[in-house]
Amino acid sequence: MKKLKFLIVGILGSWLIRLLGLTIRIDDEPKGFNEKTKTIQAVYAFWHCMMLIPAYVGRKSKIQVLISQHSDGEYIAQVIKRLGFGVIRGSTTRGGIRALKALVDKIREGCPVAITPDGPRGPRFVVQTGVIYLGKKTQLPVIPVVVGLSSYWELPSWDRFRIPKPFSRALMLYGDPIHIPPNISEEEMEHHRLKLEQIMREMVERVDSLIRQK
Repeated sequence: MKKLKFLIVGILGSWLIRLLGLTIRIDDEPKGFNEKTKTIQAVYAFWHCMMLIPAYVGRKSKIQVLISQHSDGEYIAQVIKRLGFGVIRGSTTRGGIRALKALVDKIREGCPVAITPDGPRGPRFVVQTGVIYLGKKTQLPVIPVVVGLSSYWELPSWDRFRIPKPFSRALMLYGDPIHIPPNISEEEMEHHRLKLEQIMREMVERVDSLIRQK
C-alpha cells in the first residue's frame, strides 16, 4: 500500500511540476546559465525550500541529486526520478558516507550533481559539511544557486518550502564557483562551510530584491 502511495505521488507530483512550470516565467542570471547546468560539471548547491524551480529547469538532465533516506525523501525521489534526474539516497548524516561516495562515482562518470546543503532536516539556511567534503574530494567547483519568486505559497515545514503560484515569475541566481582545496584541515573546512553559508544567505537577499524590481 505504501509503495502504491509513493508511486501515485511520484506520477502526480512530476506532472504537476511540469504543468506549473509551463505557467511561470523563469529567468536566470547570468543569462543562459540554466541550460549550461546540464553540461557543466559542478556541485550545484541550493536551499531545500527552493528546490521546485530547479527541479523543473533541470528535468531530462544527467544531474544526480542527493535525496534523504527519510520516508518523506521517498516522495521527493519518486518525483525527481520521473523528471529525468538521477537519484542517490542518503544525506550528510544518515547513510552519508555511502551516499557521498556514490556521488563521487557519478561525478567521475561525467555527471553534474546537486545537493541541498541545509537538508534533509535543517536548520534552515545552515550549510552542512557534506557539500564542502564533496567539493574537496572531487575538486569540482561548488556553485551556489538561489531562487527568487514574485509570488508563492509557503508551507509550515522546517524549511518553509516555497511553491510558486501559477503565472508568477522566478529568477534563478547563480553565484561564482567556489573551489575547495584538496588538502585542508577540519578547521579550514569549517571556514569554507561558513563562507558558503554567508554567500548563499546574501544571495537570497539579493534575489528577493531583484525579483521585486522585475
